[in-house]
This record gives sequence, C-alpha cells and structure tokens, in this order.
Amino acid sequence: MSIKINPVTHTKGDKNRYCGPSALSAVTKMNTGEAARLLRHVSGRTSIKGCYTYHLLSALKLCSVSSTRIRLEGKRPTLAGWLKSTVKQRTSDRVFLVVAGHHFQLIQGRRYVCGITGEVVSIKDPKVKRRARVSEVLELTADAKIIIPDAARKPKRDTSDRAMRREAKKLAKLWGFWVDYDRQFNYWYVAMSDEAETLAHRIGDALRDEHYCYSWGEIRSRMDAMIEFMQTHYPQKQAA
Repeated sequence: MSIKINPVTHTKGDKNRYCGPSALSAVTKMNTGEAARLLRHVSGRTSIKGCYTYHLLSALKLCSVSSTRIRLEGKRPTLAGWLKSTVKQRTSDRVFLVVAGHHFQLIQGRRYVCGITGEVVSIKDPKVKRRARVSEVLELTADAKIIIPDAARKPKRDTSDRAMRREAKKLAKLWGFWVDYDRQFNYWYVAMSDEAETLAHRIGDALRDEHYCYSWGEIRSRMDAMIEFMQTHYPQKQAA
C-alpha cells in the first residue's frame, strides 16, 4: 500500500522536538509525544534526544510501515546530488526516508518534511539542508492501514489528589520549580526559576501572572505549561 507524508504534529503537553519523533509523526500522523513514547518502547531508553535508524524502523514496523534499503552508488552524495540523480525514481506515490547530516527527512516526489520544516514544503525550500551528506536511504511502504500502537498512547492520568501531589512534587524537583503553600489564604504559589520568570515577564508570556493555585490538580496543570515554556526557551536545561 502507498503512503504519503504529512505535517509534523505537535500537541500541547505531549510533544518532542527531535527529528526521530518528527519523522515518525510525519508518516503516521501521531503526535511527536506519542512518537517519542513509541521510540522509548522499542529502544528501552528513558528519553528521546536522538534516534538510531533501526529504532525508527522498528517503531514504523509496529505501525504497519515497512522499509526497503536503497543502495547508494559510489561515495556518499550530498542531498542535492541525490535529489538530482533520482528525479525519475522520486514519483508522487513513493516515500523515501533519507538520513543526511545526522538528520531524518522524508521525501515524496518534490515534497519534503522533517522536524525543522514542520510543514510539508518543496525540496527547493531554504530550510532543506541540500549540502548535507546522505548516509542512508530507505523506501517506506504500508503493509496495511497505518495504526498507532497502544505503546504510543499517553497513559491515562490518575487525577486523585494524592497522585497529583506526587507528580507535582516530582516535577518541581526535576525542573527546579517553586511550590509554596500559604496557610492564611489557603493557596499555593507556583513559579519557575527567577531566570525563567524574568524571561516570561520580558516577552509577555501568560505564565508571568499565573502563580496562584487552589488544588494539586491546578498545580499539575500549570506545571505542564511551565515545562513547555522551559522546553521552548531553555532546551539545554531539559530534565532527564
């Protein structure tokens, strides 16, 4: 069965910015958080900040997508060189997973998508790193209807007060968040580090004003937004 490439899907509170999950998302339409979860399942890793090709192919196989390795002639070509030499082979009904510059990208005819572009763009788009050296090329096909395995699904959250409290305290320790209870007014003051709070004020982010919570559920929900802020503005400080 033929398949087609799609835009990378990021979902608030359940996303991953690396190219492996992005490639998996663009083939299957699952969000990048689900893709990272599936890659953790097949690789046994606790976080996905990089991905081996065989782990990505194993995850695709669980989604009913098979791969066939395409032989590269001679020395490793640049992406531009490979595109030029495969004009006749790159028909609109064939999808190629290309590894170039240690980066996963998907190409279908003259259409291209990866974690950098996010959207499906032309192979001539300035964001396409055409000088990167190609190390691997695989053609992807669907064995049956593409599925999203249960291993990719986000576990349903235990919303009991005790569970929310346990999760919030764990995240506060991992990310350096501040949680302080005011007994007089019966609320929790929840904030990021001083550096992150200063940045939120400077760029006008809504988090600059949302500090008071009245339940552990509210605290946990606010922390999701705080984590997203940290992942966007301080990717080098991501918790393990």
